[in-house]
Formats: sequence, C-alpha cells, structure tokens
Amino acid sequence: MRTEKSFIWLDSSLFPEYQTNTDNSKFCIAEFKKTIDAIYPIEIEITADTRYMLFVNDEYIGRGPVSAGQDFLFEKIDDIYFDTYSIKGTGKKEIKVLVTSVSTVLTENTYGIPGLWVGVKSLGFERWHSDESWDVRLLPSRKGELLTDYTEKEQEYHKARATASRLEPKKSPLSQLDEEDIYPIYFDKIVADANQTARAHLEFDKIYSAYPCISIKCDTKCTVKMTTSEMHGAGLIEEIIVTDKDVVHITPRMRAIGEMDIELVNQGDGRAEIDNVYITYTHYPVYIEAIFNTSDSLINNVYDLCMHTLKICRQTIHLDSPTHQEHLACTGDYYIQSMIEYFNLGDSTLAEFDIIRTANLIRAQKGRLFHTTYSLMYPWWVFDHYMHTGRDNIIELDVLDMLLNRFDGYVSSENGLLEYSPDYMFVDWVVSSCERDEFLDGGNMMSHGKMEGYSLHHPPKALGQSVLCMFYYNALVKSAQLYEIKNDSESAQKCRIKAEKIKHSINKHLFDEKRGLYVGGLNTPNLVEESQWLPKNTDTVYYLKQANTLAVLFGIAPVEKRRSILSYVAKDLSKLEMQPYFYHFLLNALYNEGMFGEYGMSIVRSYKDLLDKCPKGLSEAWDNMKCDYSHAWGATPAYSLKRALSGIELLEPAYKKIRISPQLFDLEFADFEITTPYGKIEICLKKGEPVLIKAPKQIEII
Repeated sequence: MRTEKSFIWLDSSLFPEYQTNTDNSKFCIAEFKKTIDAIYPIEIEITADTRYMLFVNDEYIGRGPVSAGQDFLFEKIDDIYFDTYSIKGTGKKEIKVLVTSVSTVLTENTYGIPGLWVGVKSLGFERWHSDESWDVRLLPSRKGELLTDYTEKEQEYHKARATASRLEPKKSPLSQLDEEDIYPIYFDKIVADANQTARAHLEFDKIYSAYPCISIKCDTKCTVKMTTSEMHGAGLIEEIIVTDKDVVHITPRMRAIGEMDIELVNQGDGRAEIDNVYITYTHYPVYIEAIFNTSDSLINNVYDLCMHTLKICRQTIHLDSPTHQEHLACTGDYYIQSMIEYFNLGDSTLAEFDIIRTANLIRAQKGRLFHTTYSLMYPWWVFDHYMHTGRDNIIELDVLDMLLNRFDGYVSSENGLLEYSPDYMFVDWVVSSCERDEFLDGGNMMSHGKMEGYSLHHPPKALGQSVLCMFYYNALVKSAQLYEIKNDSESAQKCRIKAEKIKHSINKHLFDEKRGLYVGGLNTPNLVEESQWLPKNTDTVYYLKQANTLAVLFGIAPVEKRRSILSYVAKDLSKLEMQPYFYHFLLNALYNEGMFGEYGMSIVRSYKDLLDKCPKGLSEAWDNMKCDYSHAWGATPAYSLKRALSGIELLEPAYKKIRISPQLFDLEFADFEITTPYGKIEICLKKGEPVLIKAPKQIEII
C-alpha cells in the first residue's frame, strides 16, 4: 500500500470506466472519507481534479478548487490550486469529500486523471494526507450532473488508490467564496398525494450565481423535475431527482437563477412533499463597497443593477456570466469588470490573479489568445491595474515581448496594417437580423442576411481590420509605458516608433477624408487562409461605429476631427449598432472629449430598456438577440458615471496624486465614493453649492 501524499481515486480494477476525465469520459461522483483524532484545531489543504465538496462531521465546509483558467485555443495549463480551511475544535473529525470526475462547465479544469489531494495540518505540521489509507466509494445515485436517483443501492467503501497524476498543487492566492442561502419570494410546501402531480413556480428577487437545494420528504417513490432559469427561459437548466426516502439534494452544478419551476410526481401510494427550497448564492467576497446616489432614480437603478451583476460574475475567476461560465477567454469582459472594481470595491485581488493567469495563457500559446483583439487588451489591463494599485509585480516583460512579437508578424510591409492576422475577432456581439437599413453605404452591420452573412464576432476584414489595428496601436502605447516602468527604455522606444507607424497607416489607409470617418477595414482579399473565423472579404464599405469610437478613445484620430466623429457615433445611436459591451469604450471616449454631458448621460439612461427587459440582472444585449441576463460586460455605468462626475485623473500610481474636476451635468445632486488603496474618496455635489471632497491623507489632490 502506498502511503506517500498523492492524488487518490477509485480502484481501477473495480471501476475501470471512471479512470479518465477527458471530453469522452463518464461522469461520476466519488465519496472519500477518513476519520482523524485531532488533539488541536486542524487546517485542511484540499484540491481535486475536477471538483470537490468538503464536509467535516457531516457539516458542509466548502467547494473548490480555484479555476486555473483556460482559453479556446485549448493549450492546457497544468496549474492546479489548493484551498485552505481552518477547522475549529478538537476530537474525532470525520472528513468526507465528494469529488466530481469530469468537468461540467467551461471554468472547471480537467487534467486527464480524476482524483482528490488533501493535506491535514495541526500546529503547522502535516499530520495526515491523501494516501491509500482513505476509504472511497462510488455514489451510484449520481448518474449525471443533472440526474440523481436516490433509489439506487449504496455501495460499500473500499480503499482508495493513488493515481498516476503528476500535478503539483499550488496554494491559491484567493479568498474562499462567500456563500449565502437565498429563499424564494414566496414558498409553500409542495404536496403530491398518491399517484398525483404537483407543480410550483418560484421567483427570486434577483438573478443569483447559485446552487439550488431542495428538501424532499416521502415514503414512496417520486420524481422531481427542477427547472431553473434567469428569466424568460434564458439559461434554462432541467434537473431530475428520483427518490423513495427523505433527502436534502444539493446540485453539483452552479448556474444563474432568477426563477425556478418544480414538478413533483408521486409514483406510489404514499405521500410526497417538498418542504424547503433555497439556493446557495456564491461569489467572491465583498469587503468594502463604495456608495452612489444621485437625484435621478433611473441612474441609481442602472448603477445598482450593474453592481449586482458584477458581483454574481466574480467567482474564482471573473465570469462573462454565471450562465456561460466561460473560462479565462473573454478578456474584454474582465477588463471592464476590473475597472468597476477599482472604483467601487477596493479589492484588486481577483483582477490581479486573472492578469497573472492570462499571462500564463499567452506564454503557453506563444503570444496570443483565441480572440485576437482580446489578446491586445492585455497590456492595457496590466497598465490600468498598475495605475490603480501601484503594483508592478504583474508587469511581465517576457509576456509583452511574446505578445508584441506575434502581432508584429501580422503587419504588412506594404501598407503597415495588420494583414496577416489569423482573424479579426472579437469586435462586438452584433449578430442578429433586422429589417431596417441604418448602416452607411449598404447593408445592415447587424444582419446576417443583409450583411452578406457576417457577424462582428468574427467579421471579415472590411468589418474588423480597423478595430484590430487600433487595439494593436493601443497595446504598443501601453506596452511602452510598461517597459518604462520596468526601466527598459530601449524596448519602450521601439514600441513608440511602431505605434507611430501603425497610427500613420491607419490614418492613411482607413480614414475617409470625404466622410471624415474611419472605414471598418480594407476591401482587399485576405492574405491568409480563410476559415470559419475569417470569412472571405466583402466589397461593401462600412463606416463601423466601433472603429470610429476607438479612433477617438485611443487618440488615433486628429484632434480637430474627434468631436464630429463621436457625434456620428453617438447621435441617434441605434441599439442594433452597438451592444452594452462597447458602451464602455464609447462612454469613456465621450468623457475624454468633453462630450459626456451631451451624449453620455442619455446613453446611460438608455439602460432603462435593459431594466425593463429584466430588472433582476443585466442583459448581455439589447432586444436584437437572444441572450443571458447576468452579463457584467455592459456594467460600465458603475465606472463611467463616477469617472465623469468626479473628473478624476490618476497622475501617479495608486492614487498618490490625482486631479479631480467634478461636474453634475444635468443632475441636481450626486453623493458617491471612489475606493482607493488608502481608503475611500468621498465626493458630494449639489447644484448651486460648493463641492465637498474628502480623501485619505496619503492622496494629493491638485
């Protein structure tokens, strides 16, 4: 019997079909247990491949592990992290762990061999660990992530076996997720008499990132179908529970929940009832939160919805939404969420670890992420994190070198533009069709049918090249600043020279002097192999509003043309032309050009349509596409409003020196706070009265 610390799992001679966790592997849940005699309080270090739930003396302790993050290029990162739990009290401790064999959502990482890894410390020394002395059994009731049959006969325990896993777990730098039980707005017992069916519809006050829990009492066989969704059927998940005895069922899969339908089918002569239903809301801890209150209740409601949606997307990585639970591949989402956090939550820990994990992905994939524009957002994200926190540990020059070398290779020597990129994604989530033709020079940019079958997720060159070139320019500018921070002046100067070259090429080849606008890209043929992500180019000329927004935001457009360009973008902006995601760039471009009062406030108020559509969570998109209602990529008003109202400008990292130029725009008053590494900046604005500003003493305001 092997006794050294290792990953342990079901005996392969007894359960050969559950020994891998690749895409084609079978689902199961294994239950491990070990009883120890603790003379002193203990500390449990634990991880699992793929997921675990930890119990001590039948008391639930926590779930994990922290996600290592991945990308759609599927270059596997072998990082795995262990969580640490402090257990009070002494005496007998029965440790039980449920381990899921395969991943059930994208954020869950699998490494080929399922298993449990545990270390139990007392007085700082490891006294017990995962080895072949642990007992384990298969739970035959857990037939799938969404199918449980408690009528199955329980199996006997056998001794665990060490696996061939070569993973070396690392200590997680993150705090444990907070968990809170949330109950329906109204619930009464659901009772089904013999051979009868009972149904109930339950509503929750908001959409939550949660695990549903249900208590069933019966002395007869019954089947429960539990259907959860956000709202209007979005994110719908059906789960089946079969039982002939009393059970409290906790699902292994987190999802976004705003409502729930329950069907209880009594298949026997006895009585069956559901006497309790709740959801366990999980999210990254919120230790401090800044306030925001204005004279406009609509704007306050927009802000509140943005902040709630942000919180449910903060898990062990930032999520695009708890419905999709995509791994660390949506950099644009996480960048926006981080900016909101700097101003409102005063905690940059999750953002920093996401940046580190993104750097690991860029290294593994030799300089790029699956989405090419998202790859180029990495230097911007790193620079803004440094400015808001003062932490330069996340500036990894080898990653910048690799990223920029990759994209330098996409530049054409003939026109200086990115011509050899494998694709031009991602621009915006504009994909659905409509009848109205609102786009200049033919076709509707949003329509598959009217736009020659194209989408701005993976557009042709004529709709994506300008945006990619502009992100490349911004990446060079931000990288130059990062190299300077790390005292690499030579690399910084090279970046500045390349930035000026691409800026010149953009203005020479992509700016239409007659229209005073930027085109979406050239209409020339592709110079690289076409694929599902790079369609054949089109002859149609598009004056893409996203490209024109970035030209102003990044300072590419000539100063004298910026206001007219933004007026073109913002005036009569159709909700079919730009999704809430891109409003982050637009609102900040408007602020930079002193046009927030002219257009920005009305754009924020247009979020009323999203509140009307779903008041429980922030919709991914306007009405032109089917989407989820738990998507924080559009939550920028929680950042952009405070930036515009305060006029804050960071002159030195970590808010050591700032400039504040407050203005109310069309509001009567605004009371709000901005979180900093030193505490909160408090700002009180009231029409006709002096501005009140209170800031930590470490911050110099000019």
